[in-house]
Amino acid sequence: MNFFEYQEQARRMTVRLVVLYAVSLLLVFAAIHFLVSAIVGNVTGEIRENDGYSHSSSSDPVDLTLNAASDPLLLLIDLAAVTLIIGGGTLYKVCELQSLDGDGIASRLGGTRLTKGPNVAWREKRLLNIAEEMALAAGINTPNVYILRGEPSINAFAAGFTLPTSVVAVTQGAVDYLTRDELQGVIGHEFSHILNQDTRLNMKLIGILFGLEMLAIFGYVVMRVGMEISFYAPRTSRKNDDTQSAVLGFALACFTVGLILLVIGLIGQLFANIIRAAISRQREYLADASAVQFTRYPGGIAGALKKIGSDVGAHISNNNAAEASHLFISNIFGRGFFSHLFDSHPNLTERIKRLEPNFDGIYPSRIQKVTPETDSPARPPVRPFRTAMEPLRNGAVGLSAGNVAPQTIVGAAVAGSLLAAAAPTRRDEPRIADTLHAPIPPEADAVLQSPSGGIAALLAVLIDDDPVWREKEIAILKEQIGPKMTESVGSLVKALDRSPQTVKIPLVQKAFPLLRSLSEEQYRKLRKIAGLLINTDGKVDLLEFTIYRFVISDLDLYFRIGRPKPDKYSRPEEVFEPLRQAASHIAYAGSEDPAECRRGFSLFCEALGVSMTLLPKSECTFRELGHSLDILSQTKPLFRQKILEGFYACVNADGYVNEREGELIRAVTACFRVPMPAWGTTAATAP
Repeated sequence: MNFFEYQEQARRMTVRLVVLYAVSLLLVFAAIHFLVSAIVGNVTGEIRENDGYSHSSSSDPVDLTLNAASDPLLLLIDLAAVTLIIGGGTLYKVCELQSLDGDGIASRLGGTRLTKGPNVAWREKRLLNIAEEMALAAGINTPNVYILRGEPSINAFAAGFTLPTSVVAVTQGAVDYLTRDELQGVIGHEFSHILNQDTRLNMKLIGILFGLEMLAIFGYVVMRVGMEISFYAPRTSRKNDDTQSAVLGFALACFTVGLILLVIGLIGQLFANIIRAAISRQREYLADASAVQFTRYPGGIAGALKKIGSDVGAHISNNNAAEASHLFISNIFGRGFFSHLFDSHPNLTERIKRLEPNFDGIYPSRIQKVTPETDSPARPPVRPFRTAMEPLRNGAVGLSAGNVAPQTIVGAAVAGSLLAAAAPTRRDEPRIADTLHAPIPPEADAVLQSPSGGIAALLAVLIDDDPVWREKEIAILKEQIGPKMTESVGSLVKALDRSPQTVKIPLVQKAFPLLRSLSEEQYRKLRKIAGLLINTDGKVDLLEFTIYRFVISDLDLYFRIGRPKPDKYSRPEEVFEPLRQAASHIAYAGSEDPAECRRGFSLFCEALGVSMTLLPKSECTFRELGHSLDILSQTKPLFRQKILEGFYACVNADGYVNEREGELIRAVTACFRVPMPAWGTTAATAP
């Protein structure tokens, strides 16, 4: 299954979620209405009986309840009350989550954000390095990384509504007890959730299910009110027995109604757990498989799951963890029958057997903390998420998972797609420019130790190669950030001058978490300075365009300066001119030969099944390309997939992806907020 099919599946899953949600609402409403009808009907019957009208109406409690239940006014009142309680709870929680996003969720669950620095502990530095490697392998900016220091168990989660705002968090136990291979498998698992937008669905799920659970919460509050009244009533009304009896009767009524509401609220709780399980279980299997695709080593994620089954476990003690239980990699509720009754995760043994069929089900009784001497060696991750481009080439979704048969990884449900992924490199694979795999120079990488280093990295990659323009840009920096910071930028520029152009984007990718550490005011100033550097020479080149699309636009979302636009286009005729502009620009990037350009453009048209003519090269400006990509980014997932397949066919027309084509595709995927294709820059490994 590729990225776009996964998005479409998420939409279908949302429909199922709505159906389950509607059924649960209907049952909850029916139970509430029956309760209220029983109370109103029997109270009305008693009043009639006391007034001498019992002969005119049945005194049977069932008949009284049914009569009250059929009253339209009572029905409307009950519906309004249930809607207010459940809808209000959902609205409150969704608004709260949107304000928190990934960072807020991680903090609420006890997470501490990690950043690079000279005093970072060995285990934490290893975690940050793995996250960077995975981000480069996946073709996305490095997410913020959190550690749950108060949790000695082994667990992890990812959270966030969008790619730029997503975070990865692991427990202290995961950092302490997992080897590099195992920790890499866990991070790969969480990156799968980010890339496939599981995190977005999971965040929505928290808000929606909180609404279902609100009735139980409301019932508990009413019950507590009744208990408080019954406790204080005897003290405040001793001289008046009638008043005391009335107060105690009211307290008893509150307690009884609250208890009944609490019991009825368990219907919502039951469905909330069913929905969590229905949404999460299959996605956990797929995320395990993706972790294998990332690392080409099933033993990594399998070893981590085995250690979760040890005495250390996966229990999370934070009080806020229950509502976010489906975010974690494993069951957070510890052991016991009731902890697994509505488990949102697959059985641990079954998960391991899909990775290692010969697993005997025996877990280690005790495990030791990892040391530099007992840790596994660095193993470079690969790019499994070839999703945007892969359907054009035999339907594969990623790279091989080593020598393990696909069916042992994820089972028959997705074995077909992984069979193609496990195949060796095809002869018609495009040849890649060697510079696309150039490593980041150590002196440039060493700068990324603080937010100021992130600023220096972003500004350095925007400095022009032309000496005349470079001098003017350095003057701008001295005026804006001062001589000392400008000197740091200048030193980094010299290091980058000795490296291929293609190291610049990965460098800024790794700087992304540091740039997120800025305040909004600092970021706005940095954004202004970046704009000044880009516009110094009066034109926008490919690198500047890519930097803006790949970094600035993501940071705008993170700092809530911009908002993602909804998907609304599904047919080529709705976006004909933007398609033509973007395809023409990409066609000209591949070759100076007009015949080759026309051939690439025609392959794009063939992939989309449209007929259009190549624009003159003079009309293919970055301003027009940016405008076109903004519109195309609002296409629906499966249509967006076809567009990217067309772009891939265009750049691969001559069987060779050059540096310019690679950077253009990077910019396009940034605009579309999807992972880079598999042939981008290779991630360098670190301890």
